[in-house]
Amino acid sequence: MAENCNSKLAGSFAKRCGHKAKAGVKEKYYINHDDIDFVGTQTARRGTSVTALVLKAGAKIYSAESVNAGRKVMHALAVGDYGNGYTHTDTLIVTYRGEEESERIQELVDGGRVVTINRMVDGGENGETSYKIAGLESGMLITNDDYDSSANNGTTTLIVATKEGEEEATGLKSWSEGSLADTETWISENLYEPVEPEP
Repeated sequence: MAENCNSKLAGSFAKRCGHKAKAGVKEKYYINHDDIDFVGTQTARRGTSVTALVLKAGAKIYSAESVNAGRKVMHALAVGDYGNGYTHTDTLIVTYRGEEESERIQELVDGGRVVTINRMVDGGENGETSYKIAGLESGMLITNDDYDSSANNGTTTLIVATKEGEEEATGLKSWSEGSLADTETWISENLYEPVEPEP
């Protein structure tokens, strides 16, 4: 018997036919919260979608690619004294630390805040790619920084989370600078590339 695609879950929330769950995060990037130009950055759909992500002059995003087990991003609804909001937690495994990147991580240790970009890939036949942003509103504080010289030739595991008592207005935000190609061009143009020292 065919699935009834018009059935409702609750209220006006319609069931999506043929929807496949995301397989997970395939690439991850992080940004210092203070490096985002919030005047130029644009959102839509009640703040759940980013249509233009703008960085301040000279700012860069940093790659945090890793094995699958280390690519996690989560949000959870928090009900507090001031109403409902979302808390975010993101795990990054950094496979390379350049001088500049180490300085950025030290800023987080000193109380700076981070925003993460997660490249999500569908495990279905189409392999749909989408991008999600965590921590755009309040930023996330570092809660863990562990270096392991024996894991994957030396990796650093960072965990960042919404500060206790603070909430984001929405869950993970979807992000598109237009087409998928436009978004990925934005990433390549704004990605920090470590400079190898002179021999």
